[in-house]
Amino acid sequence: MKVGFIGAAAGYFVEFWRSLFFKVFAILCSFLLLPLMLRYLGGEVFGVWVAIFSVVSWVVFFDLGLGSGLRNKLSESLSRGDDAESATLVATAYVSIASVSTLVFLIFLSINFFVNWQSVFNTQAISRAELEWSMLAMVFLFLVNFTLMLVIQVLHASQKTSLTVAHQFFVNFIALVAIFLLSMFAAPSLMIVCVTYGVSQVVTTLFVSYLFYKNNQKVMPRWRYFNSTRVKSIASLGGQFFIIQLAVLAIFSSDKIIIVKLFGPQSLTEYELIFKVFSSILIINTLFLSPLWSGYTRAAAVSDYAWMRGALIRSHMVALALLVPALILFFFGGEIIFLWSGYRISPDSGLLMGMLCLVVVRVWSDIYAYFLNGVGVLKIQMWIAIVQALVNIPLSVAMGYKFGLVGVVYGSIATLLVSVVLLPITVFMYMRRGRLLTSDV
Repeated sequence: MKVGFIGAAAGYFVEFWRSLFFKVFAILCSFLLLPLMLRYLGGEVFGVWVAIFSVVSWVVFFDLGLGSGLRNKLSESLSRGDDAESATLVATAYVSIASVSTLVFLIFLSINFFVNWQSVFNTQAISRAELEWSMLAMVFLFLVNFTLMLVIQVLHASQKTSLTVAHQFFVNFIALVAIFLLSMFAAPSLMIVCVTYGVSQVVTTLFVSYLFYKNNQKVMPRWRYFNSTRVKSIASLGGQFFIIQLAVLAIFSSDKIIIVKLFGPQSLTEYELIFKVFSSILIINTLFLSPLWSGYTRAAAVSDYAWMRGALIRSHMVALALLVPALILFFFGGEIIFLWSGYRISPDSGLLMGMLCLVVVRVWSDIYAYFLNGVGVLKIQMWIAIVQALVNIPLSVAMGYKFGLVGVVYGSIATLLVSVVLLPITVFMYMRRGRLLTSDV
């Protein structure tokens, strides 16, 4: 069946250009924030901040995949015009995530003051007490925001991607202003940075929620719409998303913990600066792919394989175009980082080549991962994720010992090569079953 999908793709491009507008300013604020925070905290403490952020990222992924499950289920109900089912799904997801967040915080509270965070982060530059309270503040604020952030999944399902990017801009802008003021009037403090960043996220998410729900009250979360029987339907799909999310987290966040343990916070600072400049490539790619997730879901619901094929072709064109800035960053990354942050990276670290390879692998894999996420083909991704999660940490540690800092990056690249091969094959098989390859676009 062929349809003029999403208003002949007009809706997609409107959201893309709106998203691009906010993303440019979000990236600008983010790139201004990092060197400001580096100068405010100093190299070693900044490295600890990056490690703390990575640890907290593990905490906020314990949604059991409910967020991603909601995104797909809500996309389907909205495409059918089923307002009652949509309201029930949203309310059920909010109550479920709030319950999970409360449980996670109570567990963390019970163990936080017994963990030697100085040993975890391999530093004596910060007192044990400050690390304990910094971790507690970050986890609490992130878990509050964790529940509120379900609005982002609702926005994606509603194909209001530009508002999700606006959320990123406001978070970065508020944090930038706050850190600038702190650098002017307050002594360096990890605790203050943790509270400031966490509060900026909560305030921004509340504001975005207000903007969206005041005009979309049919899906506003209300307690009376909570239905415990819907938890299973969201979680059945979401459980597979959860395993996939954990694998992604195991690959990327664990790298930072491995680096700080093996080489110290100062080395993590160098890694973060290089990763930050290369992450601009991933951000642009995600900006293009994010609206496609829900687009694939709706296209699959009406068997519009021609639209899906066109979206895949456009995704590959974007990926090829992104090779140009990626190569520029590889050849001139050291100079760019110095001009941007004032930090001189080690010329023989090999991290620039490592990051180039990592970005190429990520961009390629994400094209197919977003497609499969959108159409709900998750089992193959889940099994790949399990293998990657089991292999990545020991492989990255072993390669880190043998090759140094860059070895940790190559360990992650080696792990991701499984996705590079198997995800495109899975997409091809899905499209062949839909007889797309013999139909007109």
